[in-house]
Amino acid sequence: MTSLRPATLVGSSLFLGTYYFASTRGGEPISGLALAAAAITLVVGSGAAQSFGTRLRSRIKSFSSRVLVLGTNLEASGRNTLSSHLLHADRFVGTVAGDGDGRVRFQSPKGTETYDSIEHLLNRHAIDEVLQVEPCVGVDSATLPYLCAVRGITFRTLVRSPMGPVGRYTTERLGDGEYLLSLEMVPELGIGLTIKRVIDIVGAFFGLILCGLAYLLYARRIRHETEGSVLFKQIRVGRNGRLFTFYKFRTMHITAEDRLCELTEYNEMTGHIFKMRDDPRVTPLGRILRRHYLDELPQFWNVLRGEMSLVGTRPPTPDEVANYSAHHQRRLSMKPGVTGLWQLHGNGKVSDFEEIVKLDCGYIDNWSIWEDCRILVGTILKFCHGGGW
Repeated sequence: MTSLRPATLVGSSLFLGTYYFASTRGGEPISGLALAAAAITLVVGSGAAQSFGTRLRSRIKSFSSRVLVLGTNLEASGRNTLSSHLLHADRFVGTVAGDGDGRVRFQSPKGTETYDSIEHLLNRHAIDEVLQVEPCVGVDSATLPYLCAVRGITFRTLVRSPMGPVGRYTTERLGDGEYLLSLEMVPELGIGLTIKRVIDIVGAFFGLILCGLAYLLYARRIRHETEGSVLFKQIRVGRNGRLFTFYKFRTMHITAEDRLCELTEYNEMTGHIFKMRDDPRVTPLGRILRRHYLDELPQFWNVLRGEMSLVGTRPPTPDEVANYSAHHQRRLSMKPGVTGLWQLHGNGKVSDFEEIVKLDCGYIDNWSIWEDCRILVGTILKFCHGGGW
């Protein structure tokens, strides 16, 4: 006895359920003859639909691309990671391996055959695609693409490159059969980074207006509390090791850098960064400026010059970078920023430099315009609230 198909069972259940619902709700009764005729139609129609679907799938399979694979070690060659539409079971013709005597061995589900050359094999079998997963003795990899092209056969080759723990691969066609394969750690140049630069320029103009107002308000008092210029200048490390002059309002005494060695034991951070909440080098006005992040305003000049961005990682000093390990360097792969994830979520809470590196690298790996906008809005709210140190 042939078992009922799932579609038939589902359809019958729905039909009987509808009949039961109509009857219990006081609807017009359905005659037994009509019910029997409808049930027979449902069963026959379902069987016909199933048969039609099976024949249609079989016909589609007959027109599927038939793939020939060069290389016998398919598991090691990445067959499991190739797209299923490329090496589906009903499309897989067989594999080719060299015999060492100039001939090739063709292994298919039907058995093993030997041919004088790959050309003879291509001429004898209906093949739509050739996929080379590894070199084969007796097959010239340089001429194989041509042998496929003149026959109208699609040629594909599996390219293996050292996969880094992060980043993405891109290819660029150079011409004459040459391609440039790149492993990129940062977002590639495009419309996104162009928009980011436009936002930087617009934000820098508004930031410099605020900087000018702050200069008029605080310049005289800064000069009164400490010697030196109102603007503090320091060499910092930018994108991929580029050095630039970093600007801030002076918030420390002019001898601050000379006294740094004296305060190393009071460092509240772990790793290659120094921060101290009650730093004795900070002037009274400097504490006010830092609490409201006003000392950062001159950095908008760095943003306008293209040395920094509104959002990024904090630029370290050359002395800090000199002690970096290899994985710390990646935080320098994008332009440094006036604000960033650490300033928004970690400043004052995250004291381990390794955690700062994770935040910075997370920003780089997941960068987007929307993420920048989110950080900027959060920074503005934090600016209004104050609390920096």
